[in-house]
Amino acid sequence: MSSNKKAKERLIELYGAECFIEKLHLRKDKGRIYKGKKQKERMKQLTYHHILEKRKGGHATVENGALLSVENHAWFNKQSQQAQAQMNKMFQDYKKQIDIGVAVVVPAKGIVETKKIKCDLEDCIEIKLENNYDRAKEQRLIQEIRQEFVDR
Repeated sequence: MSSNKKAKERLIELYGAECFIEKLHLRKDKGRIYKGKKQKERMKQLTYHHILEKRKGGHATVENGALLSVENHAWFNKQSQQAQAQMNKMFQDYKKQIDIGVAVVVPAKGIVETKKIKCDLEDCIEIKLENNYDRAKEQRLIQEIRQEFVDR
């Protein structure tokens, strides 16, 4: 598996399967209207975007990446260097704001464990995992936390 693909999958785990340009409402025009379903699916497919370009030494990491749809990635690359730098800064700020680093914890029988979730650069939330560990409930809670920060 390529490093771009690994980083892209990790970004999807952390921030959801949505284009950062669409999440942050950075593109004012509606984009192209596609007549074919397959063509639309292809253009909406997510790609890994290097914030510091690969040719300038940027690596495929979560810290250096953003999720962009094929269509928005092409649009991004047509923008001026100044506009690109500004959008890259917005991607970084967005990731800092709701960077939820979830460590995988498998609770053992009879042991209460805690899991820290980074919600902001300064704040941390602890989730207590009881014996009746409910992964779906945990995922809903994480999604609520993400949504709360997005809504701010």
